[in-house]
Amino acid sequence: MAILADTGFLFALLDRDDSHHQQAAELLKSGRESVLVPAVVLPETCYLAHKYLGAAAEASFLSGLLRGELALEWGETEDLRRAVEILRSRPDFGMVDATVMAAAERLRIRRIATFDRRHFGSFTPACWPSFELLP
Repeated sequence: MAILADTGFLFALLDRDDSHHQQAAELLKSGRESVLVPAVVLPETCYLAHKYLGAAAEASFLSGLLRGELALEWGETEDLRRAVEILRSRPDFGMVDATVMAAAERLRIRRIATFDRRHFGSFTPACWPSFELLP
């Protein structure tokens, strides 16, 4: 079974000073499940990495993806369609979160690596009563 990663989880992995860094690193090190990175989170993650950690951290993150340290999930057109449905019913969500949720539904991945309990915790996916939020 896989885990789908959200932006906040990835940024916490990159930023050793982030209050969630240790939790994120431990989840990744456990290696029990593969962590998939939805492509939709890349711009947000790279923006935060560049702004707060510098260009080298951003490049290092992307280089790690190229080396296969985390698997990329490029998404499907149906994810965008479902994201629009989610956004219409939950206008407090943003496009990135809604698209991650849509990809999770499509891939039948219940486990989401995120620190965004407000959005991911309040959403009822089509497949289950709730997502399992990690760490």
